[in-house]
Amino acid sequence: MGKIRVAVFHQGALGDFLIAASAIDELGQDPALERIDFWSKPEHVVLLTGKSYLGKCYSPDGPLAGSLLHDTMWRSATLPDFLIEAAQVFIFGQTGSRLMAERLSVRLSANVNWIQSFPVDQDSAHVSEFLRLQLNGLGWPIRGNPLTLSPPVSEKKAAKDLLQFIAGNACKPVFIHPGSGGRHKVWPLRNWHGLIDWLRRELSLQVLLSIGPADEYMDGFSMAMREAGVPIVSGLSASRLCALLSLCGLYIGSDSGVSHLAAAVGIPVVAVFGPTDPRVWAPLGKSAVALRRQWKDEDVLRWAPSEKPDFQDKEIAGLVTDLYRFLC
Repeated sequence: MGKIRVAVFHQGALGDFLIAASAIDELGQDPALERIDFWSKPEHVVLLTGKSYLGKCYSPDGPLAGSLLHDTMWRSATLPDFLIEAAQVFIFGQTGSRLMAERLSVRLSANVNWIQSFPVDQDSAHVSEFLRLQLNGLGWPIRGNPLTLSPPVSEKKAAKDLLQFIAGNACKPVFIHPGSGGRHKVWPLRNWHGLIDWLRRELSLQVLLSIGPADEYMDGFSMAMREAGVPIVSGLSASRLCALLSLCGLYIGSDSGVSHLAAAVGIPVVAVFGPTDPRVWAPLGKSAVALRRQWKDEDVLRWAPSEKPDFQDKEIAGLVTDLYRFLC
């Protein structure tokens, strides 16, 4: 009996993809699998470069997904070869994608499985455990191991050149990414202001401040930090960002996809959660720590450059102090 091909559909955000990828990565270790083709965002799938199971990537932005959800078009929509040739198809998503899985199971000879991406109730189990239990129930004995990523040599070289340009020959920097896909999940900016000042003044550490494409509300903050001498990182592809993170000594961020990416490359991670539950969404890694704080939505952007930085979080200060001696 020959090896089988697998197709995976996932069109979620970066953090959701990386959590799902930890389960997919374990599926890929099955010796019965020839390869896994992805029907997913190419900028996410490229992070898996170097994985032995990685097949081709097909963007979900075309008309096929919409056709499969249409009341009549789903029966006649042209299906691509990567779906027709697959023996197993996994559709990751919420309830809307379940219909797609049901219709593909009618059209394909493959075994089509719907995997709910995350729970909708208040279950405190981690999302990775939620995925593991579903896949175990389908007969796939994955154990829920965290994802590990190794950037390609070419990306790492480019990241080294970038780091040399923006930070010189300083020791491994602290990578700060305060933003998140949901503004309410951002630890208030006055805390980030105080933390950055404390890292530079008290510990004499090089800090990089990362601003994401959806973080335009931080323009004033990033401009003030730049004027204070903090290098700003923005506009990087996910693969270049992954490589840059691998060269840093410590990551501190909010509940975001970048926090999951930092954990996957294996550097120490401190993730500050607020309204979302770290028991469910914490980044997973051997050196990843998630802490929870409380704040009001109206406090997120309540910050002024004229304010004197004042960092008072002793727990985070203690964690960073314990870690910083390894940064050089």
